[in-house]
Amino acid sequence: MLFTKRPTGMALGLCLAGAALTSGALAEEPYAGKTNGICATTHVVACTDDFTCMQGGAHTFDLPTFLFIDIKKDIVRATEHKSEDVTSPILNKEITENAVILQGRENHRGWTIAIDRTDGSFNLSSTGPDLNFMIVGNCIAL
Repeated sequence: MLFTKRPTGMALGLCLAGAALTSGALAEEPYAGKTNGICATTHVVACTDDFTCMQGGAHTFDLPTFLFIDIKKDIVRATEHKSEDVTSPILNKEITENAVILQGRENHRGWTIAIDRTDGSFNLSSTGPDLNFMIVGNCIAL
């Protein structure tokens, strides 16, 4: 399950993001939704069905820090978990003038990620009957 794994490999992800930034890979649009991309989680808010909320990093909630978006295969993959295939299918994909919007579902939960095409920032919500997550971060094209 994409939303229940402990993160690892943050240093590698930061190096990849830094290399992309310094190499000019982010010409005009950090992520336009036409190629594969990687997203780094910076902040998470989780709320239960009784309105109790907590916030922290991905590790606080045992969520992946990095998400790999495979546009051709229509999947989102947790990149830290090399020993197992942790993926979630993309069921709906829309590219607007300002955002890349991806939607899916898994384990009785629905999720939506909206990626800003101008700066690469993203907002992801994962909702279910007992616990809801709002996750923010940044994405780049690979």
